[in-house]
Amino acid sequence: MRYLLLATVSLLAAAPASAQTQPPAGPFPLNSVTDRVHNGPQGSDLRASIQALQQTLTELQQLQLQTKQAHWNISGTLFYPLHELLQDHYEGVAKYADEVAERLQGIGVSSDGRANTIVRTSRIPEYPGGFVDDAQVIQWFAQYYRVTSDEIAAGIKATEDKDPTTSNLLQEVQHTIDKYQWQMRAMIQSTPTDPNTGSDINNGRPIAPAGRPSAPVN
Repeated sequence: MRYLLLATVSLLAAAPASAQTQPPAGPFPLNSVTDRVHNGPQGSDLRASIQALQQTLTELQQLQLQTKQAHWNISGTLFYPLHELLQDHYEGVAKYADEVAERLQGIGVSSDGRANTIVRTSRIPEYPGGFVDDAQVIQWFAQYYRVTSDEIAAGIKATEDKDPTTSNLLQEVQHTIDKYQWQMRAMIQSTPTDPNTGSDINNGRPIAPAGRPSAPVN
């Protein structure tokens, strides 16, 4: 019996070591790295790619969730055009979330799309619950599309030398997010003939400072 107990203890002690994977890379420790040969950044160069891709994936997933929340609950004069626009945005964001996750796999890294990861690491807050006014929708998405674009820009810069394929993909994502941000801010863009403050859809209150049209760039 004594020898049986000793053998059992030895097996239990050895089990964690046999289950160990490669050490974590970067700030997302649950992105495990494959032990198979792959074409992509290696060693320390892999860290920048993991950080850029995983953070982008997290924000795109967060935008998917919040876009649908707004799509279902938007109310106000601009309900229908914003309802349709948000559906288009949802589909575009979902497409790129999938491509970013697959790029992680392509460079030999697992992607982490779990709800807990989104909650812990996203810099985009949860969208308000209940019915939300169309003016608030415009303001919220104009702001957080900008936040997302700035994050992606940092990833583009961090990967452009060692992992240009990832950098190019992130440029595509940023191009789309910038387009979505423009489509929101255009609804409250001041012009020489109309300040377009958004007050007409916001109970007489400006959505954001109207500002002034900038001079032409020569």
